[in-house]
Amino acid sequence: MNEDEEDMRRVPIISWTTEGKVWIDPKDELEYDIQQGAPARRYPTSVIMCYQEPLIRLAIKRFHARRADRLLGSDFYEFVHRGIRIGIIRSGVGAPMAALILEWLIVRGVKRVINAGIAGSLQYKGINPGDLVLCTKAVRNEGTSYHYQRPSKYSYPSKSILKRIESVLREQEIPYHKGPTISIDGPYQYTIKECMRLRKEGVLTSDMEASAIFAVAKFREVKAAAIFTISDLATKDFEWNPQFHSEGLTIGFGNLFKVCVEALAI
Repeated sequence: MNEDEEDMRRVPIISWTTEGKVWIDPKDELEYDIQQGAPARRYPTSVIMCYQEPLIRLAIKRFHARRADRLLGSDFYEFVHRGIRIGIIRSGVGAPMAALILEWLIVRGVKRVINAGIAGSLQYKGINPGDLVLCTKAVRNEGTSYHYQRPSKYSYPSKSILKRIESVLREQEIPYHKGPTISIDGPYQYTIKECMRLRKEGVLTSDMEASAIFAVAKFREVKAAAIFTISDLATKDFEWNPQFHSEGLTIGFGNLFKVCVEALAI
C-alpha cells in the first residue's frame, strides 16, 4: 500500500468519476454569454489569481493595470511587463469559487496561473510575518479537487512554473521557505491535535485553495503553481498569533507580487 492509498483512510470523499458527458461545459457557458452580448475578449495566457486587495492595488500602482472584464463578480485586470500581457483577478475565498474562476479563465485562453495569497504558518521556528512560502504540494482537505482527480492525499503544482518562481526568488535574493500546504474548507475546525500532526509531517502552511487549483489545472492540462506570504503564526503550543496588519505582511505582499510578475513575464 502506497502513501496515498494509506492516507485515503483519512479522506472522507471517495466519489469520483469523469465518465460520460458533463451536464454543463465551460465552453457552452462561454458561448451562451457571447450570445447574450458579452464580448469575445482575448485574454492574456498568464494570470495571477489572488484573494487580497493589496495585490490588486500593487498592480494598479506599479503597472497601471486596467479593469478589462468581470468574472463571477470579480474584476479582472490586465497590465504589461517586459512586453508580456499579464492578468490579475481577486477571487472569492475558498476552493469552490477559486475553481469556478479558474475554469472561466481557462476557457478564455489562460494557460499559466500563479495562485498567490496569504497563508497561516503551522510551523513556529524561523517563520515570520510576510515570509514567502513556495508550495511544493497540497494536502487535499477540501472537497472541490475530488471532482477533478481521483482521491489521494496530495495534489501537485506544475514543475515548470514552480522552477521558474524559485529562479526568480533566487535572482531577486528574496528569502523564502519551501514545502507543503494543507488546503481546508473549514479553517475554524482545526483541532490542536490535528495541527500538531500536520506540523510533525512537515506541512508548512494552511490555505484554502491551492489543492483545488492544482487539481483543476491538471485536469484541464494547463499549468499552475502557488506561493504564499505568511499572515498569521502559531506558537509552539499552537496559540494563534494574527499578523494581518503588520509591517512584515505589507512587505510580504510587495515581494509576493514582484515574484509572480517576474515569473510570468517570460
